Amino acid sequence: MTLTPNQRREKCNPILIGVCVGLLSPLSSIIWGIRQRSWSLSLVPYLLVFFIGFITLLQTGEEKLKPGVKYPLQLISGFISYEMTKNMKQKAINDKKKTIDIEKE
Repeated sequence: MTLTPNQRREKCNPILIGVCVGLLSPLSSIIWGIRQRSWSLSLVPYLLVFFIGFITLLQTGEEKLKPGVKYPLQLISGFISYEMTKNMKQKAINDKKKTIDIEKE
C-alpha cells in the first residue's frame, strides 16, 4: 500500500530527517523532499549550504571549505530541514483533524 505525501508527512520523524541532513549530507534533503513532495524541503537546505559555501570560497580564494565552516553549515541545514519537516508534519496532522471533524458532522 502506497502512502500519499500527506500521510508520509504525518508519519515522518523530523528528528531523523534533521540528523540525516545535518550529519550525513545536505544532499539527502532532496531524497526527503521527493518522498514528501515538497520543493522547499528538497532544495532550501541544499542550496543554502551550496551558496554560502560558494560565497565563502570566493571570498577566501581557497579550493576547499575548511571543516570549521563546512560542518556548522551542515548542522544549520539539518536544523532548517528539521524545522521545515516539523511544520509540515504539524500541518498534515491538523489537516487530517479538520477532515475528520467535517466527516463527523
